[in-house]
Amino acid sequence: MSTTNELNSSISNDQMQIPNFPLEIIIEILSRLPVKPLLKFKCVSKSWHSLISTSHFAKSHLKISLQNNKLNKNLLLLSRYLPHTLYSCPLNSALHEKSISCINKLSFPWNSSNIIAGVSFCNGLFLICIGMYNNNNLYLWNPSTRKTKKLPSSGVEYSRCDVTYGFGYDESNDDYKVVEIYGVYGIHYVYGAKFKIYSLRGDSWRSMKKYCDALFSPDSGVFLNGCLHWAVAHNDGSCIFWDIVLLDLESERFGNLPLPNYDRGNCNGSSSTPLGDSRDFEPGILNWSLGKLGDCLCLFCDYYKVKLDVWIMKEYNAKGYWTKSVSLPYIAGIGPCISPLCVSDTGEVLLHDGTRVMVYDARNDEYKRVEIRDLDDTGVGAATVYAESLVSPILDSNENTPEMQEW
Repeated sequence: MSTTNELNSSISNDQMQIPNFPLEIIIEILSRLPVKPLLKFKCVSKSWHSLISTSHFAKSHLKISLQNNKLNKNLLLLSRYLPHTLYSCPLNSALHEKSISCINKLSFPWNSSNIIAGVSFCNGLFLICIGMYNNNNLYLWNPSTRKTKKLPSSGVEYSRCDVTYGFGYDESNDDYKVVEIYGVYGIHYVYGAKFKIYSLRGDSWRSMKKYCDALFSPDSGVFLNGCLHWAVAHNDGSCIFWDIVLLDLESERFGNLPLPNYDRGNCNGSSSTPLGDSRDFEPGILNWSLGKLGDCLCLFCDYYKVKLDVWIMKEYNAKGYWTKSVSLPYIAGIGPCISPLCVSDTGEVLLHDGTRVMVYDARNDEYKRVEIRDLDDTGVGAATVYAESLVSPILDSNENTPEMQEW
């Protein structure tokens, strides 16, 4: 002990001082770290706490996270049965390990006995709909920072209408927006779609113009390139046809994207089937949905009990340059539906088959189950990939208001 003390006393004060790095270098280093250590580093000093808590730093950190396809990416897992439990695990573990033991049980503010009826996500924030389409139970939630905000009611009564949502970021106005689509089914599968939009910056809802008669997919809108995207069915009186409708969150104008030249499947001359109970489908009948893999918009063509084709729009534009990426076969023991989550650098596809997380190896044409601790017995009800972030559901000016909860 005395030897150690003598050694320490022999070092001059100048040698013991921590180097004073420029602020730009500190920000550059901290921006590349995962969220968990950053939250701990807020205790280092008041200046670090102030720095890491700013929205400017959160944006810098998010930009780097999104640029790296694997850095700070997690898999969000929902238990299959009530009461619901949410878990997260590193994406790399799900892709490359047969069994995952490094899994985190997440805290959330709503009652776990309530049904999670819908989930959308953007920049590490999740829009969670709790209960069966009850707008009073919409939450913005960051699972990494454990911060949440309950949204005000939109004023729409849902007892006699159907509803779906979309959630995204309006970069030009630095505002997160929630889009609510509601209406009532009419004859010939026509859907009188009305829109309301919520602004996080304004903390209020307002009405938008009604979209032309169409049936919007019940799936949440897919956010990409400043726009929300939905699969939409139209009925011209002779058949039902589909297209992709987008909503630009800055201009709040609608647009369309073309479809790829996909195989129509066993659909009797129609472009696709109307939404319905899959138990009534014949093998090969086509139903499709939208998704996102990495930074690309995807079209998933699901030929019931036969295969699922994954189309990717590598160049996002009005011309719609689609490429068929992979075809996933339905084999014995796989199902009832395949939802691709991520494609690895070597071409392996991480997916959810309705009850499990699996990896499809295209080279060997085989599926491998990913065993997940705490979920093997109950099964996985839903899964999605997300980037960790420091983005807060509460704006800077309201950061310390009672509305923000941290538990």
